[in-house]
Amino acid sequence: MNILVRTLLCLSIIFSFFGCRKFKQEKIIAEANPYTPLNLYPVERLPKYFNRVAVLPCHHNDSSSSVLNFSDEIFLQELSQARLFEPVPISPDQCMKLFGKRRIGSTESIPDNFFNLLTERYGVNGVLFIDLHSFTPYRPISLGVRAKLVDIKSGEFMWAIDETIDGGDVSVVVAANQFQRTKHLQAVSQKTSGSILQSPRLFTKFVAAQMFSTLPSR
Repeated sequence: MNILVRTLLCLSIIFSFFGCRKFKQEKIIAEANPYTPLNLYPVERLPKYFNRVAVLPCHHNDSSSSVLNFSDEIFLQELSQARLFEPVPISPDQCMKLFGKRRIGSTESIPDNFFNLLTERYGVNGVLFIDLHSFTPYRPISLGVRAKLVDIKSGEFMWAIDETIDGGDVSVVVAANQFQRTKHLQAVSQKTSGSILQSPRLFTKFVAAQMFSTLPSR
């Protein structure tokens, strides 16, 4: 067998191997159910008076993490899409001025007079904490979110969620691709079907939408 024939045979085996592997992957994805958040607590319905919510800046243990460059804007956009109440964004600068911290995590001790200051300054009756407790910006992208919606009047949780969404999980791939095909990402070219699993910003948008889809109704 000459060198050319052996080379062509090897290439044929390689292409056949990767072709079968790709087919199996596509079959697994086609048969998988889309990801849905499960680790959450919602009340049955939001109270009628619960109509203005202070949205705190997203918190991450690493204040230099790149996810903080765009997470505040994206989570606010997706929360606004839910149209359940009026979100009142609190910027890191405003947070610093009021409480001496640019970002406040949901598991931290809250500053003195925290709820009163928010109510007096912004006229809100709720507050939303968003912790980004893990973030991997490279494929497979993943983002961990812990969020808590608190009723200032009663001090009770209206909603809480703690999920890590991993772009390497088949169910997440299915849900992310479905999300990309919706109106939410009309600007994304059809030629870049995998872009949501490659772009930290778009993946964060997908994660935020998934999280807020579980909010209680009115």
